[in-house]
Amino acid sequence: MMAGLGPLLASLAAMDVAAFTRRLKRNVILYALALIFLLTAYALGVAALAIQLGSLWGMPIALLVVAGGALVLALIMYLWVVMENRAEARRKREAAASSSSKALMVTAAISALPVIMKSRPLLLASAAAGLGFLLTRNMGSNERGHAREPAE
Repeated sequence: MMAGLGPLLASLAAMDVAAFTRRLKRNVILYALALIFLLTAYALGVAALAIQLGSLWGMPIALLVVAGGALVLALIMYLWVVMENRAEARRKREAAASSSSKALMVTAAISALPVIMKSRPLLLASAAAGLGFLLTRNMGSNERGHAREPAE
């Protein structure tokens, strides 16, 4: 029974791969054609704007205005990308600092564990502190999660 299943699965996988490659080729060709038409429309739109402005202000001034507008848009997009990259780098640094501080706290707690386990008063105090921390943390999340209704 297994000998007949192997070739069947292989042919099924080959059909899926062939269908995938056909679909990929078709999509690449259609997207390339759409991109060509989009770029053509953009170029003709810019040319029409230059011609319209040229009839109002003269062709050299019109071309300078269109070039300046494109330059301003390019600078805005560049600044946007730079700010997004800086924000992402800052988020990564904060996440790394947060995870390293958590790891440091866990390491400190584990290294202090033998001393705490030997001393009964320290064990009771640490258990009470941990319980208090968990209670305040849970109470704080309940208050943040539910808005209080105003009293009438």
